[in-house]
Amino acid sequence: MNLDLPRWPRIRAFGTVLLVVVPTLVAMDSLRFPDDPSVADVRRDFGARGDGVADDTAALQRGFDASSERGGGRTRILFLPNGVYRVTGTLVVKARVGPWVYGESRDGVVIRLADGVATNVTAVIRTHPSDTEAGSADYFMRCVRNLTIDAGRNPHVDGIRWFGNNSSVLKDVRITGTGRVAINSGFLGQNGPNLVQDVLVEGSFETGIRSAWNWGQTMSRVTIRNARVEGVYVNATAVGIEELVVENTPVALRNEYPNDWLWWGGVVALVGGRFTGGDPARPAITNTSVLYARDVTSRGFKQVLASTTPGGGVDGSNITEYVSHPVKRLFADSPDGSFQLPIRREPDFPWETNLANWVCANDHGAVAGDSRDDTAALQAAIDAAALAGRTVVYLRGIGGGDPNWYTLDGEVRVHGSVRHVMGLGFGRVIGGPAGRFVVDDASGPVVKFQHLQAFGGRPPVVENRSAQRTLVVESCDLRILGTGGGDIFVTDCPSSIELRSAGQRLWARQLNPEGDSEVGLVQNDGARLWALGVKHEGRGVRFRTRKGGYTEVLGVFNYGPGIAADDLRPMFEIDGASFCAMGVREISFGETYPVKVGEVRQGERREERGGGWIGWSLYSGWRAGGVSP
Repeated sequence: MNLDLPRWPRIRAFGTVLLVVVPTLVAMDSLRFPDDPSVADVRRDFGARGDGVADDTAALQRGFDASSERGGGRTRILFLPNGVYRVTGTLVVKARVGPWVYGESRDGVVIRLADGVATNVTAVIRTHPSDTEAGSADYFMRCVRNLTIDAGRNPHVDGIRWFGNNSSVLKDVRITGTGRVAINSGFLGQNGPNLVQDVLVEGSFETGIRSAWNWGQTMSRVTIRNARVEGVYVNATAVGIEELVVENTPVALRNEYPNDWLWWGGVVALVGGRFTGGDPARPAITNTSVLYARDVTSRGFKQVLASTTPGGGVDGSNITEYVSHPVKRLFADSPDGSFQLPIRREPDFPWETNLANWVCANDHGAVAGDSRDDTAALQAAIDAAALAGRTVVYLRGIGGGDPNWYTLDGEVRVHGSVRHVMGLGFGRVIGGPAGRFVVDDASGPVVKFQHLQAFGGRPPVVENRSAQRTLVVESCDLRILGTGGGDIFVTDCPSSIELRSAGQRLWARQLNPEGDSEVGLVQNDGARLWALGVKHEGRGVRFRTRKGGYTEVLGVFNYGPGIAADDLRPMFEIDGASFCAMGVREISFGETYPVKVGEVRQGERREERGGGWIGWSLYSGWRAGGVSP
């Protein structure tokens, strides 16, 4: 195994004895938020009872609406204290931005659908205003975290009809009950990319997760138990999956193409799978489309993989590394497999529950919508927090129409005890050319930025220039810059990345940089960059790796909105470096990329050209016998 994951199963041989260390699914800490206008409490502010008896449908719906309100008020965190919130209909997210829904604890907050609801009730929660018409892919920043969704006993109902684009996260959530699909991401087109992370599905659903007809999805550390038909179903999208556990389910993963439309086939890159207690007459994985898989174990199935593709199936119970189709390469000595960068999960980051340690930047002069520079106010808030030994600095969510943002024209240094900078709701921050947040050697060991989005404006930079401090960026579109030696973790971010420091390491999960670029939306000059679940949109270079850097990407959905025939900028640029992409889908409703890959070795340049829409199991752009990362 090449997984550097502390809670992932490790397999080690001691003589003839096989020792399997099983992962522990850890629920998130209990959460608290300050008494602030940017926090709405569903009991205090909307009258929910949470006693498991009263009908809390209307109260929760008012809370969902208020969390994502921008017109007359401001976006807010919707906080659900522990309790059982009984609902009798679907809770619907109607706005295009938000909401930000946080439960006090994953197992302590239960949104439970009453048994035997009418057939027009299709889900406990739906994060799109329509059940039937997507309209567009313009629904952003859905955030549902740290709670349980219980479908009750309603075989026709989904747990959550999950729809969100570019930056949306379903995290630290448990889904239970008896229903149809626990997480249905395929009920409408135009969905994604989005992230499902640290999720437990149990109870009795036909399908654990359905991912279909969308613009990419990322699944990270998902456990599915007791599904009646399949754990994960994929078609008509590209999906990056890590640490998938499926138990007591006939088929763990099914990947196929719909309606015999080959070029809409599912594209899956799976790294780390543990499948147990299946159907002894059926395979753990069935595949008719594009699949890359590695580090997979199965027990209780006929075989680990059955596939109709050129790569064929895999008998037995283990997959070390598998490609469904011939490896793409430009140089003959590029290996048939990837170089497998070590994988690390985001560092443990305890939530601050002592509300005395929360400092509001608005109380230090930050004002949204006045078009004045808020650099001094943000720095003053951080300085005051550090002086008092406090840990969290937050901005209130914005409201109203443009201009409605905070402005960052200068440099803000995060130092001392401050370890969390976040927006409560839509923390919209637009940066000038010099606008940036800085993590350096005076910062704490781990510093996290969360819910800060420019959303169409120029995003500020967040820079890790430290030697050893760790930067975590979650649900932000800040431009990420690495100029030091400290690690960087990026989760659920529509962000560009630039790594300038040799050997610096970055792990990304659900990355969606967009736009046109001559030099690369993601630039790696000598660093180590691993990404799971990437969607691009635009023209020009997407990934550029140079100067001995290593880049490994699993699950890529590249949407080129019509590339001119004379635009010879490649999708992937490799120059004296190592690059692997597994599970790559490119589509365009105009012309596709004329040049897919440009690779330079020792002064010789070669290119992968043409081919229209693509579905690659593996592109290998590294040299056998080279230095291992």
